[in-house]
Amino acid sequence: MHSKISCIVPVYNEARRVGVVLSLLIKHPLIDEVIVINDGSSDDSEAVLKKIEGIRLISYPKNQGKTLAMKLGFEAASYPLIMMIDSDLIGLSEKALTELIEPVKNGIADVSMSLRKNSLRIFKWFGLDFVSGERVFDRGLLGDLEVLKALPPFGLEVFLNDLIVQKNLRIKVVDWKEVITPRKSTKYGFFIGIFGDLKMIAEIIKVMGVSGIVRQFRKMCNLKV
Repeated sequence: MHSKISCIVPVYNEARRVGVVLSLLIKHPLIDEVIVINDGSSDDSEAVLKKIEGIRLISYPKNQGKTLAMKLGFEAASYPLIMMIDSDLIGLSEKALTELIEPVKNGIADVSMSLRKNSLRIFKWFGLDFVSGERVFDRGLLGDLEVLKALPPFGLEVFLNDLIVQKNLRIKVVDWKEVITPRKSTKYGFFIGIFGDLKMIAEIIKVMGVSGIVRQFRKMCNLKV
């Protein structure tokens, strides 16, 4: 498989970090298109993004959450393969991006997912971060994008996981030993960060239920290649 890749990057209040991430994506030889969704940022993200050449920028004034931001990106994507990358990654490199792309591009796996250096310990034990925001997959996995409107803001990853399990797709987990994502408590302060983490967990449970998430995680572990 030698399909072209559309990389989608949701951005919310990441003016300080997003430039570094985007510079790597724009220059990467295996990435054919970089689509950035400015999800109603209230900092200087919009101004920063407008100065960056080589991206397709989609902006809207009100924050709608990651799921709807990604829906806009999926709709705008031009190419058969989709790459999802978070905008706040630290330690990202061309090598790490290549490692995520090649298993799918070369037909070794149907889906690739990152396992970051600071992924939760339980994910490290099992070798799978099932809520990873860094993935590569065929856009055919998505089906009807209108379904995404019914998901909570942080429900996208477990929804995609359910599709992966239903189709028995091969998963390649890529161990990103040098890449981390800042904790919400680091970005927004302890109490706001903890509240954000709890909200994210609640929304994930809302999509699948606790037992559903456990089943999903177990099945995904069995699909690893």
